[in-house]
Amino acid sequence: MMRLRLVSAILTLILIGSAAGAQSSGPVTSDKGSDGTFTAIALITDDLAWHEKFRQPQTPQIDGRGHFAPGQRGALALIFSNAEPRQGKVKIACDVTAFDPAGSRVLVKAGPCYDGPFAGPNLLHPTGLDLHFTIAPDDPQGLAGFRVTLRDLHSGRAVDLEVSFTQGVRR
Repeated sequence: MMRLRLVSAILTLILIGSAAGAQSSGPVTSDKGSDGTFTAIALITDDLAWHEKFRQPQTPQIDGRGHFAPGQRGALALIFSNAEPRQGKVKIACDVTAFDPAGSRVLVKAGPCYDGPFAGPNLLHPTGLDLHFTIAPDDPQGLAGFRVTLRDLHSGRAVDLEVSFTQGVRR
């Protein structure tokens, strides 16, 4: 019962965030995609402890955030479900590229980001990548974010995601 509530709560959060992003030309704080049954979710949040919430027995609540002013910190949450297990384990690779309003792109991570136990089908798992960022006073103002590919290394399935936020002083 607890696992079903976890899936339901996070999927509801993702769907609400995605619907809000689809209605405007502003930031898209969450993205969800699937390749067959393999599903991946990316979310921009100001909850730097989002990863730890998956270790607690209660259903985690992770809220998306679309604006970060200078000095504020945020995190990229990467979550997956239904990876193909081999001998009770799944392996996920994450390719993450950051982009900023000036058009700069930086490869943040390329390679394994989860190699661990398979807890069962339809359960959400956080990746091992717990990426935090801080907005500096001289960072360009505008839309920034991440382009992400999560790959299930056993099945060969892959999901491309893109999430964004506005950085800088609000006007």
